[in-house]
Amino acid sequence: MTEYPILAIDFGKKHFGIAISDSKGIIASPLEVISITEKRGIEYILERISDICTEYKIKTILLGIPQVFTEAHSKTPKAIMKFKEKLEKILDLPIILYDESFSTTSAQNMLTSSGSNTKSSRGKIDKVSAAVFLQEFLNSSKN
Repeated sequence: MTEYPILAIDFGKKHFGIAISDSKGIIASPLEVISITEKRGIEYILERISDICTEYKIKTILLGIPQVFTEAHSKTPKAIMKFKEKLEKILDLPIILYDESFSTTSAQNMLTSSGSNTKSSRGKIDKVSAAVFLQEFLNSSKN
């Protein structure tokens, strides 16, 4: 059984979208985007995620992983699995892999329909994408 709250991570090469569920597992909310910079590498991402887990008393991690439609798309899932291994070393929490295919497109459509233009939504897209697949997970786990 999945325990709440859940932290969802939308993995990216440079930007990691973070979303969180409420304590009852009903609603997903975008939280923040954590970015890799010249001065902040993957260690910073891991440390920040660990801090968020402590701060919000996270019980489960939901890590988005896309479907592999072609061989060209296979690099991202491999990188996500390496990231998952690193998370498992620093967090004593269950980590669930969840299909996040098309969540970025859905997030972009949501932001566009709410009046955000592409330029202004760049900083939000990753955390909204994480919230999209987290909400899908929450909805599916209730049925």
